[in-house]
Amino acid sequence: MFTRKPNGQDGDGASESPRPAPKTSTPMATEDLIARRPRPDIPRPRQDAPMRERRSTTQDEESRLLVGSGISLKGEVSNCAELVIEGSVDARVEATGFRVSPGGSYSGECHVETADIAGEFEGTLNCRDRLIVRSTGKLKGVLRYGEVEIEAGGRIAGEIQVFGEEAEKPEKPTEVTAPRKVAGTD
Repeated sequence: MFTRKPNGQDGDGASESPRPAPKTSTPMATEDLIARRPRPDIPRPRQDAPMRERRSTTQDEESRLLVGSGISLKGEVSNCAELVIEGSVDARVEATGFRVSPGGSYSGECHVETADIAGEFEGTLNCRDRLIVRSTGKLKGVLRYGEVEIEAGGRIAGEIQVFGEEAEKPEKPTEVTAPRKVAGTD
């Protein structure tokens, strides 16, 4: 009945060759789609750096203080790892890190390792390490610092000195007089 014709000739003149796979509507693997077209509306962890887990001790968590916007605080703050001020604080502070956010204000005496001022500060600041004054920051008073960084627009007024150095006191003015002629000399 039906037999195969030699040399791959069938009645239509086409030779036997592998046929291309039919095109289907099956999508590519999910990994390929994500790699080719990342969608910015879906947050994804960065692939170039491994995710770090935040490790903190209970003591670190307990020694942080945030004074929120609209809150006023008066008194004394001590043994604080980080103090962040978004509201208003009038206090004596001893802390490791100190930050006044834009819109926040502080007045009083402050002894810290580092300070980052983007709001208003008035009083005495003893910053042993680094003081950063942001473009919206305004400082007024007695300021002592180890290093200082001031962004364009930041303002500082008052007595300013490097931490640990004594303030240079002006010497007593000496009276300068014209030399006198001694008798018997020209």
